Amino acid sequence: MAKKNFATPRSHRPSWGRLGAEQATVDIERRLRGFGRVNHFGTTSVLFGPDRHTFSLGVVIDGVVAVRRLRRDGNNPILQFFGPNDIIYPALTHRPDVEFDTLTPATIRCLNPAQLTSVLSSDPELANAVLASAASQLHGCLDQIAFMSERPLDRLGYFLLRAIYRTSDQDQTVLSIKRNPIAVVTINRTALAAHIGITTTNLAHLLLALQEEGIIRPLTPRRFEILDEARLPACCEHFRARAHLTPSL
Repeated sequence: MAKKNFATPRSHRPSWGRLGAEQATVDIERRLRGFGRVNHFGTTSVLFGPDRHTFSLGVVIDGVVAVRRLRRDGNNPILQFFGPNDIIYPALTHRPDVEFDTLTPATIRCLNPAQLTSVLSSDPELANAVLASAASQLHGCLDQIAFMSERPLDRLGYFLLRAIYRTSDQDQTVLSIKRNPIAVVTINRTALAAHIGITTTNLAHLLLALQEEGIIRPLTPRRFEILDEARLPACCEHFRARAHLTPSL
């Protein structure tokens, strides 16, 4: 396997800061009061994991929740911290390789997607704040997961999932993204191959595997549409067994 060589230096530390001025101007939790139910959790409570799903969607009222990357050796590093007004989003909680647990006693407002949809449809400002918050948190976690993944195949899968939610290009791997309806991505093949630690030839094999599974649809050699977001995280296990992929992938 090619030596990992990222295109440009980047920080892969979990984010300690707030998610940005877009969300800071809207008190999401306050605007959602009167909806869902309020649950209290003690320290070290596991909210989500491979065999546990406590609620569909939540907004933290107080306390600190950690998102951990589950590893085979039991050393589960923290990817991100969630605090007051942060959204615990289904796209993260249903991942088999991620666990949510409380670092302090925490109070969380738990909602179901139908409740949230009803609220957001009548409040455009809140809808924009929730979308920006969820996208920012998801992008941050996926960036950490991709960096910590052992195989280039995993890193490519997480990279593509992360590309759906990214708001800017800091590593020159993506030249443009258009939402249609999920994402149409124009990539820099050389930079992307270096980013995930493989050759451009092996990158072509991986993209072909995704195409054959119906997860992406090529439009040009550098441009493709992501068709199936939900299957991206699960595709890696299946692809490892494919005969035409080398063990190093």
